[in-house]
Amino acid sequence: GSGASPPGGLRRPRCAMVRAVPGRLVWALALQARHQAGLPQARGGVASLPAMAPGGHAEGPLPIGELGELHRHFGGDATVRENRPAPQRAPSGGTISSLSVQIPALERLLPYLRRPGAEALDLGFGSGVMVAMMAAVAGDGAHITGVDLADKVPVAEAGLAGGGVPFLPVPEDRYTLLAGDAFEYLGLWAESGKAFDVIYAGCSLNPETDQLRLFLSALKPDGAAVFNLGKGGQQGMYFVADGGRTCELVSVVHFMMAESALTPRRPRRVPL
Repeated sequence: GSGASPPGGLRRPRCAMVRAVPGRLVWALALQARHQAGLPQARGGVASLPAMAPGGHAEGPLPIGELGELHRHFGGDATVRENRPAPQRAPSGGTISSLSVQIPALERLLPYLRRPGAEALDLGFGSGVMVAMMAAVAGDGAHITGVDLADKVPVAEAGLAGGGVPFLPVPEDRYTLLAGDAFEYLGLWAESGKAFDVIYAGCSLNPETDQLRLFLSALKPDGAAVFNLGKGGQQGMYFVADGGRTCELVSVVHFMMAESALTPRRPRRVPL
């Protein structure tokens, strides 16, 4: 989970195609070995947001007020002004990202979630709050797949089955929660050719591993991704879309690191 600060005057990262796979292009940020050098330390505050009307409904602009109620139901903060990461309820721990992080991510992913029958992936779903928020605003027939540790599943399922707040309960056919190593699933999906319209990482990908490449291999060439990249104290939340033609540093963040035995640290950092 994370709090956020605006990116300020940071330079826009460059995107590049890195390899072709039959049926789709897999691309990644062409960040150099010292890509974090320009990231200032996050010091609280909120990410800058476009003007959006509060309230409303799921078919229109993001319903900020209702999403705040939903976020609080899962144990998080209720407004983008709080910027307060909260502890998760699962025994393995972790935090729930602040709404000031998740609303800018959701706003950028919204056009892709609104596609009829959109497929979305939440890597590190934690409390289940981002699964719920994506389901709340996604188009007809959309489906969200989440992957995280086994002890997160019953906690997230209980939250998604709740009531008393907008958008709950989430219909069971709207989502699937998978337990285990996300990078193992990513490898299997790459082999089978499965890809998503939207992918989101609720933890920070380590730039000294193959995590970013594996993560982006699950994205359709015309899809969109929001992910966090970097190591403790030097992490950025990025939005990339449409085959790398869109590439934006959204905010500076502090996120939990993704860990997997399948993505060991490389002796030397390699271009991503």
